[in-house]
Amino acid sequence: MDGLMIGNLALIAYLAPLSLFVVALMASINLVRSVDLTFQLGRAVSAGSFLLLIAIGIVVFTSGPIVSPLIGVGEAGIALRLDALSVMMSWLVTLLGTLLIQFSRNYLDGDPRQKLFFIRLYLTVGAVLLMVLSGNLWQLVLAWIGMSLALHELLVFYPERPRAIRAARKKFIAARIGDACLIVAAVLLVQAFGTADLGMIRAAAAAALADGNVPASVAAAAILIVVTASLKSAMFPFHGWLLEVMETPTPVSALLHAGLLNAGIFLVVRFGELVFLSTPALIMLIVIGGFTAIFASSSMITQSSVKVSLAYSSAAHMGFMLMLCGFGAHTVAMMHLIAHSCYKAHAFLSSGSIIEYVRNTGAQKLDTPPHPLSFLVNMAAAVAIFLAVATALGIDITKRPGETAMITIFMIAVAYLLVKGNTARAPLPVIGRTMLMAALVTLAFFALEVTAEALLGGAVAVYPPLNMATMIAIVVAVVIFGIVMAFSAWLPALVNRPVWQALYVHLKNGFYANALFDRFMDAVRLAR
Repeated sequence: MDGLMIGNLALIAYLAPLSLFVVALMASINLVRSVDLTFQLGRAVSAGSFLLLIAIGIVVFTSGPIVSPLIGVGEAGIALRLDALSVMMSWLVTLLGTLLIQFSRNYLDGDPRQKLFFIRLYLTVGAVLLMVLSGNLWQLVLAWIGMSLALHELLVFYPERPRAIRAARKKFIAARIGDACLIVAAVLLVQAFGTADLGMIRAAAAAALADGNVPASVAAAAILIVVTASLKSAMFPFHGWLLEVMETPTPVSALLHAGLLNAGIFLVVRFGELVFLSTPALIMLIVIGGFTAIFASSSMITQSSVKVSLAYSSAAHMGFMLMLCGFGAHTVAMMHLIAHSCYKAHAFLSSGSIIEYVRNTGAQKLDTPPHPLSFLVNMAAAVAIFLAVATALGIDITKRPGETAMITIFMIAVAYLLVKGNTARAPLPVIGRTMLMAALVTLAFFALEVTAEALLGGAVAVYPPLNMATMIAIVVAVVIFGIVMAFSAWLPALVNRPVWQALYVHLKNGFYANALFDRFMDAVRLAR
């Protein structure tokens, strides 16, 4: 395939976001008057974009990355970078966008402002597509800001709901801080590397990583990118707005949790080589992501609201993925991102039926603390299962420290699954099913890891050489996850202890971080 044809193919990819913008524009100036036609055009365009990007993705996976010509002046302009990472993200965005458009038609049926909702939804999805397909740093920055502003309009879709407006304002503040950090990082990178092309920035960062010569401005840019990603993905203590946006329409919640929160992880992975240049940036990812994962997953079990519980779940998953990025496991983080997006979109769109589901199926709980010997046996079983599966697949789990740490944490999770299933004199059939499930989960984990590295290995940075400070942070993270698992296993024996009851109250209130943010906003409002 010659260069001209490849360039034209890259230009065709512009049709995906631009067609959504065109439909939104036509509807906003009443060239498309009816709600039904606005819906049908948007659905057709989104589904068509998905099929178009599937076709382009096949070319990318068979022929290699494609970069469109820069349209602009100097280093400022728009260009598309079509590689495995951007193609897979674009598939996810267009697929979820199509499903949400279809769901919104029924969910908002009869709402007099449904047409306006579709306009804002199309603009948001189009901006996300422009962001993930960006080949130029300035295009990424503008699409990042535009995506956030379009989402804000969806969050305030019901202006008569004060809690939704308050949450949107808090999110707006966090987003603008993140935008400022990203703009400063972009300026530093262009000054340091002399280019705004993302591919050339990646190559320059990889070269700097190889020779160990890291300019201070580049290290600062890496830290700013981590801060931007943390704010976008609702890391503690800026997670409070995520819990309060539940008064927005359910399709917006699904879009936010299954799509836009992922932008932080995408940003870190896209600039993976750059982040590897800064030890403080890696440690920040491990500390912020790991703490948020543990805090949010613990707070989740204290909530009585289904949607708030799902919000904490999203924050926990985002934190875990950022921690994986700190380990250098970018390919696994991306596969986790895709799986979480599909799961969370379904969870929000079906949240209205969750109570009926629990009534019909019940909810399994660990009501009896395990015997210490049983706990150790199940831990040993988890280790044996992981070693057996890894050996059978020819995987050396000790080859890279970051990978070893990631596998150890997943091993701890499987051990908890075994403890939960084999406690309180479980009958042999239950033990057998639990062991089989643990083996299947382990096999699926390694299969996804191998698949992710095969698909994304050339498009993302993986497992940097680690210095002592980063190694210590990784080891501490693994130990803390192990302690939390053990604490969870013995929780039934602690529920009546005053210490746990006090901790329960603090967790239910999110360690009061959101209350402090509210006080800050009130103080600013009163100072005006």
